[in-house]
Amino acid sequence: MPRSARRTYLLFGALTLYVVLQFLWWAVLLMRKEHEIADLSLQVRALGGHADHPLDASNALRMITGEGVVFLVLLLGMLFLTFRGIRRELRLARTQRNFLMAVTHELRTPIAAIKLQLQTIQRAGISDEQRDILRGQALAEVDRLGALTDKVLLATSAQDGVLDMDLQEVEVMGLLRSVVDRARVQIAPHHTIELKGPERFVALSDHKALHSIADNLIENAAKYAPQGSRITIEVTKGREGWRMTVGDEGPGIPEEERGRIFERFYRGGNEETRRAKGTGLGLYIVQRLVHRLGGDIHVGQASPTGAIFAASFPDR
Repeated sequence: MPRSARRTYLLFGALTLYVVLQFLWWAVLLMRKEHEIADLSLQVRALGGHADHPLDASNALRMITGEGVVFLVLLLGMLFLTFRGIRRELRLARTQRNFLMAVTHELRTPIAAIKLQLQTIQRAGISDEQRDILRGQALAEVDRLGALTDKVLLATSAQDGVLDMDLQEVEVMGLLRSVVDRARVQIAPHHTIELKGPERFVALSDHKALHSIADNLIENAAKYAPQGSRITIEVTKGREGWRMTVGDEGPGIPEEERGRIFERFYRGGNEETRRAKGTGLGLYIVQRLVHRLGGDIHVGQASPTGAIFAASFPDR
């Protein structure tokens, strides 16, 4: 936990403890005053006077206790809601900070690569073949920047709920083959990618959405699975729909994190020490797109190691 968040929690805890102790102290003082007034009433009556204060201390105790309990419950409820709000804001601030750091890292690499390639092209003595290679590498880095921009814009659209779907007949296996061909060159050049499923399968869906879902799932697998390992994409048909699964041979996802991996900006671990690059938007986009297509997505443990994402889609 960051030091600033720890200080905030300690300060809020100390303030809560102080308020509760003060409340109990005032309750004790109130009971003492009640007893003093009752004693004075007895003395007044003993001297032949008349006192309106009731002499039944048990009734006064029950009245003070009842009102005090109600007030304390309301106070603790308010403090609990305040604590939840503080914790939510601290978590959001931490995830946004991680996102900014991740985007900075993601932008720095291609920008530095493009600058180096352009500087190299300007040097004298570079052959035409070398210039063509450098131009191709620079264009690939530009495509990488464009993909990152598209991802941020798509995540913003998903948050605003303006993801428009253009439902048409899509040849799913052909689409996935094109995604895999691109991934073998750009996303996961050091992994073995296998595509399994029927030779041809047509479904009513959105071409861009399916492309983005498969692309982000493969990218996520490539980030965390070791180099040289296998990434498997499989399409299976069922009676009520079809399913696409993407599995890897990485370390898997801890069970305590599986409920949060689809949150916007969320990434497990510490941003300063994490080796895998990313923005924390890929799985968020995947879940939103799958839901817009009427499907659902789950993550589980692959055998013997790794994670497996299963996106299920209905027949339309």
